[in-house]
Amino acid sequence: MSAAPDLVPSRRERRRREVRERILDAARGLFETKGYDATTVEEIARDADIAYGTFFNHFPAKLDLLRELSHVMLLELFEDVEEERSAHPTFAARLTWIFETAAARTIAKGPRARELLRSMMSLSFPETAQADDDQIRSIFRRMLEDGRAAGGVRDDEDVETLTEVFAGTWYSMFLSWIHADDYPLQERAAATAGFLSRVLAPPRDPS
Repeated sequence: MSAAPDLVPSRRERRRREVRERILDAARGLFETKGYDATTVEEIARDADIAYGTFFNHFPAKLDLLRELSHVMLLELFEDVEEERSAHPTFAARLTWIFETAAARTIAKGPRARELLRSMMSLSFPETAQADDDQIRSIFRRMLEDGRAAGGVRDDEDVETLTEVFAGTWYSMFLSWIHADDYPLQERAAATAGFLSRVLAPPRDPS
């Protein structure tokens, strides 16, 4: 069955989306290589192959672009998490995957990644930060619920409490890396995943 006519994007709308994606891709590359502060709108427009004025048809300012890019990067990470929810046989394996993979991908972006994340945090918009936090917690909660249903997560504490432990540990680890240049993110991610796996596992039968 074909899509309803009003749900099919027009050629103009498709073109607009394509230009917006080019702007986001160009900005991401520049921010990760030069840093947010050192990157100009002129450079973004050049790399996106658009006119300078066209940029402002999509984003009122560079700061609005950073907000959008922050949200896109979060979605990319957690789209992978959703795909991997059923790819690993146990909750512990899924937990280890998300922590170690997120750390490895963050480090692989290079030395400018820390600066970019600092900028995203210091210049974030409250309404966007709340929505992103809600999304992170929702995905962690579903992981815990899946793990509990499979017998891999303790059931003597409510899921909301376990979600707070999960999310709080996640934030603490990445905030430490953002603010401390010598923080060993990859090593801490592996150790933290192991610790959480033990804490969140069902209590052992004393008998």
